[in-house]
Amino acid sequence: MFLAGFDHRTYLIHPDGNYFINYTPGHTFDNSTYNKTGGFMQASKSLFDDKLKVTATLRADKNDDFDVKFNPRFTAVFSPTIENNFRFSYQSGYRFPSIFEGFSNVNSGGVKRIGGLRIASNGVFENAYIRSSIDAFQAAVKNDFNAGTSTNAAIEKEKALLVKNTYTYLKPEHINSFEAGYKSLLFEGKLNIDADVYYNQYDNFIAQLEMNVPNTSKPDSIPYYLNDKTKQARYRVWTNSKSTVYNFGGSLGLSYNLSLKYVLTGNVSYAKLDQKSHDDALEDGFNTPRLITNVSFGGSHVISNLGFNVLYKHQSGYYWQSFLVNGDVKAYGTIDAQVNYDFVKTKLNLKIGASNLTNKYYNSFLGGPAIGGFYYTTLTYNLL
Repeated sequence: MFLAGFDHRTYLIHPDGNYFINYTPGHTFDNSTYNKTGGFMQASKSLFDDKLKVTATLRADKNDDFDVKFNPRFTAVFSPTIENNFRFSYQSGYRFPSIFEGFSNVNSGGVKRIGGLRIASNGVFENAYIRSSIDAFQAAVKNDFNAGTSTNAAIEKEKALLVKNTYTYLKPEHINSFEAGYKSLLFEGKLNIDADVYYNQYDNFIAQLEMNVPNTSKPDSIPYYLNDKTKQARYRVWTNSKSTVYNFGGSLGLSYNLSLKYVLTGNVSYAKLDQKSHDDALEDGFNTPRLITNVSFGGSHVISNLGFNVLYKHQSGYYWQSFLVNGDVKAYGTIDAQVNYDFVKTKLNLKIGASNLTNKYYNSFLGGPAIGGFYYTTLTYNLL
């Protein structure tokens, strides 16, 4: 079997003077475009009496700012019996920077957050120093001054702490991804199992980096300017990691029919991000809890036309990073519940339920609202 496709997207960016501008001189508030074109070819074949199906796909993508990138993918599904299925896949792909990662222009007062494409951050990378090294340098100068050393002497003593930026303009992010999974029906179809594991390896992982540019080009003056917060420009810029970044994880889902009326289900997922080198100054912004679990119990028409479902969800705590706020998101657990009744003769269904039944407020991410209980009633009428 052979399949082919083609797609094109044109994004129209409306500059507002803050989040986005048109970087073409003299056209600050004129609309600009961002184009992406791609296509793919896919071939698949069944082997060994349809027990094995293999698929190969090749996709090519072109972006206004980058050369053509090729993305291959290979998959295999092996089904020795109808009830047992094993799946394997490998793919290599590129991700072009998003509009915000490439073109953003957010001036929040103290720090200017700019896109990592050359048109948005031209000159910043070449003249900047890593923010974390500046903080260490300023702290060391302050400690020396408090110990009785003059400011100028302290600056000369500690200037070796300053690290010149070696990161550069954005390149497409590249991933090699491996996945394996298993799906099965056991005990005469009462137990459904679905499990998978994955491993992703990223090169040129896109993330943010804080860097400051001194308001001088004289080498001897740079340490003095970087010791004065009023004589430097602060930036947070999108760029690429120098180290290889990888994340891995998996999930397991179980569903068991206790009888013709009741179903017990549960699933757990695990995700972890790591780096083979930890000397990167980047903020990775993975923003994914390591562990999420769900357990539910429910049934339909358990008593006459009455049904119900109860779900417990737990999410582990994790560290959140964004251009607005950084910090720890606390672990939380919630209970969702609903009961429903079918009025068969009138084709009407009544449902009464709640999300976060106990109304215990929690934050699923930082910078957003706390979430409390949500209670609802719905009426559904079946026309057929």
